Amino acid sequence: MVKLLSANFLRLKKDKLFWAAVILMAALGVFFPVRKYLDTLQSHYIENLDNGFFTWTLFIGVIMAVFCSCFIGTEYSDGTIRNKIVAGQKRGTIYLANLIVSSAAGIVICAAYLIPYLCVGIPLFGFFAADGKLILLTVVTVLLLMVAFSSLFTFIAMICQSKSAANIICILLAFGLLMTAAILNQMLEAPPTHMVYFLDEDGNMASTEEANPKYLEGIRREIVQTLYDILPGGQAIQCAIMTAVHPLRLPLYSLAIIVLATGGGCVLFQKKDLR
Repeated sequence: MVKLLSANFLRLKKDKLFWAAVILMAALGVFFPVRKYLDTLQSHYIENLDNGFFTWTLFIGVIMAVFCSCFIGTEYSDGTIRNKIVAGQKRGTIYLANLIVSSAAGIVICAAYLIPYLCVGIPLFGFFAADGKLILLTVVTVLLLMVAFSSLFTFIAMICQSKSAANIICILLAFGLLMTAAILNQMLEAPPTHMVYFLDEDGNMASTEEANPKYLEGIRREIVQTLYDILPGGQAIQCAIMTAVHPLRLPLYSLAIIVLATGGGCVLFQKKDLR
């Protein structure tokens, strides 16, 4: 395991895509607070550090999809994985080494946004207005979410030997999770009542408030909320706008995704016939 990790981290250090992601996130970490500050100068609206601090979670899934599929896919295209097995390395160890390095890369990419944002944002807006425990819990949730994304995309990249196919599947999955979560969010945000406009007997426009048939309640709402909490895309949206209904559940769901994806991936990779 140590040799595999050393070799993977050495390759990560030279990986151009990884450094491009780090530079992009660092640039966004500077750009967002500066732009927000310039907007406050024009609108005179008082902003705080919280707004926008977790916005990047909306696209971390796509970034990890591209990185994991390319980083691991290169091992297949170069024949590195097959050579490792021939050299006597266990398949489970190879799988876990790739997952660990991918997750570590994701943590560095996250830090590349958070550190510049704090360095620029705190002098401009002061410290967080929200409770420190909530901020810390959200940071932990986001980091576990990133590892959950890494575990899903590592699963796909390790099972699919075609680098291009793995890349397409991972990207489609990342967007699919986010779009599905957006639909669930829209369902949960539906108000209990809505206004209905009509013409009265005199031909004047009138309105009345009626029950909204799209409003979810009872067991239906619980089911949709649970799905919204479990899906990585749903967690990303909730972390981005800091509106999680069950904030303590989200890290547990991410841990479950990590365990299931990693366990399933190791089992399938053990049985895979490498060409």
